[in-house]
Amino acid sequence: MKTVFLSILAGLLLYIPFSKLNLWFLLFPSLLLFLKYRSFLFWSLGGYVFLFLSLRCANIASVEFGGVHPIVSYSIFSLFVLVLTLFQFSLPAFLSWRFFKNSPLAYSFLYTLAEWIRSHFPFGGFPWLLLGEVLSQVPLFKHSLYFIDIPIYTFLVWLSAGFILQKKFIFLFLQLSILTILSLLSYRIEPQIVRDLKVALVQTAVPQQDKLDWEKFSTHEGGIIKMIELALKEKPALIVLPESALPFYFSEDKTDLLYELSLQGPILLGLIDIRDNLKPYNSAYLFAEGRLVDHYDKVKLMPIGEFIPKPFEFLKEIFEAIGGIDYVPGERIETLNYKNLSMAVPICFEVAHYNYMEKLTKNSNLIVVLTNDGWFKDSDCAFQHFRFAQWSALRFKKFVLWVNNSGDTAIIDPHGRVIRKMGYMERGILVETLK
Repeated sequence: MKTVFLSILAGLLLYIPFSKLNLWFLLFPSLLLFLKYRSFLFWSLGGYVFLFLSLRCANIASVEFGGVHPIVSYSIFSLFVLVLTLFQFSLPAFLSWRFFKNSPLAYSFLYTLAEWIRSHFPFGGFPWLLLGEVLSQVPLFKHSLYFIDIPIYTFLVWLSAGFILQKKFIFLFLQLSILTILSLLSYRIEPQIVRDLKVALVQTAVPQQDKLDWEKFSTHEGGIIKMIELALKEKPALIVLPESALPFYFSEDKTDLLYELSLQGPILLGLIDIRDNLKPYNSAYLFAEGRLVDHYDKVKLMPIGEFIPKPFEFLKEIFEAIGGIDYVPGERIETLNYKNLSMAVPICFEVAHYNYMEKLTKNSNLIVVLTNDGWFKDSDCAFQHFRFAQWSALRFKKFVLWVNNSGDTAIIDPHGRVIRKMGYMERGILVETLK
């Protein structure tokens, strides 16, 4: 009974750093418990508690907006969590016990390896709830993310817990000293900044139930256009709207209005488009000087949300919001360029694909994330998503403009600090000059 209680406690403590409470320091007592009680049962139960609590907000999308009965939704969700637990927690525990004499170092390494594998495979990977990403919240040490990628940091936090458990404080001191030096060195590296860039971020705050109904979504069109007009009066160098910001396709005649408005200033926004024999694309479009400067098609599509991988096509019959249509992935990993701006524009969950972000941001001087977290309301899932914006700012030492339909729309500086932010479902315009 004691082991069961402690395993549930370990899972709960591991969940809290990924919750809106953002108590990142509880990561370490949780890992200490997992390393102290190294067993298949402890890791499996504790892991299931952690994953279930951290991801349960996904049921908001399926139940409230996908039309799925709660019992069906939570049944499928529970099965998914079980499979993820078996791979992320149970398998490392079994292999460490069976082949590595129950070594704490083996647990640490195999957990990290499992996290890396699931971040890339299958179906494009599931790079979510990554332990190394929590370091984006830790004072001082967060700056070392410029030098250290997420998988390495995942291993390092396990290693730190192992040093504490085994009372190897000299090794812990050496590790922390190296990380401190790397953090201080990051300050000597000049961030890539477009100086005195005035931006206007438009948070459209369209309820998700309205976005799923084309007629209801259309009733918001006039208000959104009015916000663009108001933003233009601020004379910004760039106006940004979120993913799928307006209730029409790029290829429709209504897009002419965006061409006209862009004569007054550059506009970047997300729109759905239909091309190539009625194939849908989730894209970002940059308008300026009355023309389309360039566009970016989302490359890393989200399984279930944007396409149904084989052999799970039956889910199209369960999730009404999917409508049986799979989006088409983009083929270009490029920035959008205009004058002195070179923008990496990841759409929605692309920002969590850390290896892809390395490629996308390589030649950029600004990161602009277009997203719509209305699917998850003001939940842990939305918070977990937003934290990747802070990781991106620290990793690439660039300003990040996080432009969300529902919130929080924010500006994050190259040190991971939130400069300005709009609240959940607050319709308005955030104007700021980046310095």
